[in-house]
Amino acid sequence: MKNVFILILGLLAGTVSFAQTQPGIAPETSVSITTDQKLKLIVGRDETTATITMRDENGHVIYTDKVGLQNGLYQKFDIAQLNEGTYELAIAIGRETVVKSFVIESQPAHKLVALRS
Repeated sequence: MKNVFILILGLLAGTVSFAQTQPGIAPETSVSITTDQKLKLIVGRDETTATITMRDENGHVIYTDKVGLQNGLYQKFDIAQLNEGTYELAIAIGRETVVKSFVIESQPAHKLVALRS
């Protein structure tokens, strides 16, 4: 198994807050890359749902799910087996969508995974 070198661009933890789409506090969202080659997504509790979509650099959807946020969301994506390239993780809540890009590229002894704002 190749080692993974992780580079997070722009944000150390990728934490963002959604603009309010209705009265009350919008859920906070955090996206980060773990040392065990996983992309970690955390979304705070809310009375609505979120649509999570991951696409490759050609725009092909490789994962999509609609989840309730009543208990919040904690999800890990195993990205170790993805091919080299640029990927996007989009989190849509109400009218707001946050997109985080990450890059996987091979290097002599490992792959590079970078999270972009």
